[in-house]
This record gives sequence, structure tokens and C-alpha cells, in this order.
Amino acid sequence: MIFAKSKNQIRVLFIVNFVFIFSSLYSQNVGINTDTPDASALLELQSNESGFLPPRLTQIQRDAINNPATGLIIYNISEGCINYYDGALWLSLCGGVSTSSLIIETQPANVSECAGSNASFSVSATEGVTYQWQVNTGSDWQNISSAGTNPVYSNYTTATINLSGIVAGNNGWLYRCIVTGNTPPPAVSNAATLNIIPLPTIPSAISGESYACGSSPISTIQEFNSDVLTHGTSPSSTNIWFAPDYHPPIAFSATGGCTGGCAGYASSWNNHWGNFLRLPEMDCSGNDEVSISFDVSHSYFSSHPNDWCRFYMWADGEYKHNITSVTINGTDVTYDSGMNGKGFQFTEERTCAHVVVTFDISAIGNKTNILFYLEPSCGYNNSNAFYVWFDNISVNTSGSSNFDYSVINEGYTYTWQVPTDWTINSGQGSNIISVTPGSLDGDIIVTPSNTCGNGPSQTLNVSTCP
Repeated sequence: MIFAKSKNQIRVLFIVNFVFIFSSLYSQNVGINTDTPDASALLELQSNESGFLPPRLTQIQRDAINNPATGLIIYNISEGCINYYDGALWLSLCGGVSTSSLIIETQPANVSECAGSNASFSVSATEGVTYQWQVNTGSDWQNISSAGTNPVYSNYTTATINLSGIVAGNNGWLYRCIVTGNTPPPAVSNAATLNIIPLPTIPSAISGESYACGSSPISTIQEFNSDVLTHGTSPSSTNIWFAPDYHPPIAFSATGGCTGGCAGYASSWNNHWGNFLRLPEMDCSGNDEVSISFDVSHSYFSSHPNDWCRFYMWADGEYKHNITSVTINGTDVTYDSGMNGKGFQFTEERTCAHVVVTFDISAIGNKTNILFYLEPSCGYNNSNAFYVWFDNISVNTSGSSNFDYSVINEGYTYTWQVPTDWTINSGQGSNIISVTPGSLDGDIIVTPSNTCGNGPSQTLNVSTCP
């Protein structure tokens, strides 16, 4: 019974002490050896025979503390003095006013670089002895003590720290250096920012006409999807598509066009010259220059250097060879045969190549009834299967109109591409260009770039007048 009574007494004593301690912990001030701690002190200790003992560390142990809190206190065994952390470096309570002449003369500067490249920060200081670089990734300053990754650090205990392999996630990181001289206190540099330059984003939609005409149509496109040709020894009318019926005649084919049907011939020649295809009469009034555009597919033999196609016109009562240029897919291929006129040679096998033949009609008196001729020719006596097929023939004015295309200017360099025979008149490199359309459909493409490279391209599909 006596043992049980003592046990109960112990329980009561424990509960009383627990209540006292719990109420003390939740009071505004805590006192040890005093019931009336000073109102300005969270904790007051009183003793006539003992003191307050903070953690005792060597300087190496102190410097190994990870991310020390501002105001943290330790006793530095190596120095024999109380040290405290001021948020940037450890300071000592020992000694008088420092006589150090340590001055940071050059502060680290902000750096802007591309992801994947390298960067560096530097300081210069009079009487600087040791250097310790720190990084703040968004929460607090930390000493850089290893190479790490993304980025990889080197020379982080010298006046210049190097960063390699920086990534987009490093954008906005801060760097500073703690410089120590021969006498305390050390100096802390200003913070510098690492800015990562991103690649350009895709431009805005291209603004401009998706249907543009560098010329106006005089005739509609003849696609030869039906047989429109008239054959004979002489044409019965000037308003028909005509081809003579001598030699292998230029005839209609339901296949082989670009696309659908086409007009032309395929034959093994025996010293025969060519045959011609004549367009219906065209009214070209009000123009000094007109062009025939069409698609062509033809044969090629290295042993036939003289295979070619010539062009001419009938106007003012005579044949005229007033060709100014012949282009194929935007490239000038004009061949001048002298008295036989101008055209292009069969220098390679072509399939659905786009041809534009330009005529100067400025000296024509009567421009209301001009007849245009296409005449392919082969003069070789062999069994080679010479062939030529025409499709999508039209006559157009050659007067040009300029069009503007643009994207929102986001401060990049803009590189533009246009269809093959279009011309960029001005604005290459900027966010707006002026162009003269040609006869080819295609894409207008703009690619933004900055010092870090090219961003994704924006595209606008454009069509031209027939």
C-alpha cells in the first residue's frame, strides 16, 4: 500500500509539472530561473553561477553549415570568438574597427546568353585574397562548392566564375561573390542576374493576299481537258486552237497533262522539222508587253543538242520574233537562234515545267488580233522518240502589281521565302515585305531568328492569276 501511494504521488507530481511546462511554453516570454522575464525578451536566463553556452564549432565546421539562417550564432573555436551570420557571411564579435582596405572595384554585370551556351561573372577587388561565389535560385543564397549540373560551375573560388551548359531553367538566377582580404571584414559584391535568351516563337499569321496577280489575264487557262484543236492545211478561223495536220500533228491527249489532258506529240523523226500550235486571236490592246504561260513536258537526248521550242507572233500582217525573255520555273533560259527567233532548248528532260514567254508589243500598231505560236522542233534522223506536251496555256499582261505581306514585329530578324518566280522588292529581314508576284503558285514562308538561332516558320499558301 505504501508503494502504491508513492506511485500515485509521482503521477500527480508529473501532471502538475506537465501543466506548468505546457503553460510556460505558450506564454509570450520564457524565463529560466526567473518568474518575471523581461517583456522585450522572448527568453531570459538568470544565474549567479553558470552561463549561456552556444554551439562550439571550428571554422571549417561553421562554413559547412548548409544555408545558415540570418542571425545564427555559434562560438568559433578556431578564432576563439562568438560569430554570427548576417545573411551574406559570417562576422566576428571580436576585435575593434577593421582597418581593411578591401574594396570591390568592379561589380559582376548581368549576363544574357542562349540556352546551351556558356556564361561567366567577374569581380575585381583591391587586396582580395579569397573569393567565394554564391547563387540564389529563388529562395536564398548558397555557396557554390561543387561543379554540379545545369549549369556546370568552375573557378567558383576565383575572381571569375564560369558556367557551362546553361539551360532555360537558369533564367533569373542571381550570382554574387564574397571577397576576403588579409584583414576582416570581407566584402560582398552586388548581385548579377543570369538571363536566358529564348529562341523566337512562331510568328503571327502572315497578313496579306492569298490570291495575288503579278499580271492580269487576257485569256482563260486552256487545260485541254477536252479536244479543242482544229487540224487542217490552213485554219478556217482566227478564233480557234489550230495545228496543221502535216508531219506528226500536235494533237489532243486525254492523259499526260499537268493534270488531265494536254496537247502535243510523240514520234521518231526522220529529218522533219517541227509542227506548231497556234492560239486563238488575242486582244492585247493597252499593253506594251504580254506573256504566254504554260506547263511543258518534253524529251531529252544528249545526241540532240538542237532540239528546241521557238515562239513567235503574227501581228500587223507579218510574223514577228519579238521575244524579250523565256523563263522556266523562274530561271531565264532564253535561246536566240538568230533568224529563226527565240525560245528554249531541250537541255534536260522536263516534266510539268512552268514556262513564261514574254513578248514586246510596244511597236505593234494593231493589238486587237494578235496570233501567238508555239513550235517545237527536232531535225534528227534516228529512232529516238522525241516528244513534247503542252498544258495550262494562257496569255497575260506583264504589268506588275506589288503586294505587302507582314507579321507582328516581335523584335526578331525575319527571313522571307516566296514562290520561285516572285520578287521580293524590299523588307527582307524585317517583319513586312513588298513583293511582285510571278506566275507560280506556292508558299510564302517567314522564319524568325535571333542571336540564338531560328524559331519555327509561319506559312501562307498563295495563288496567282491564271
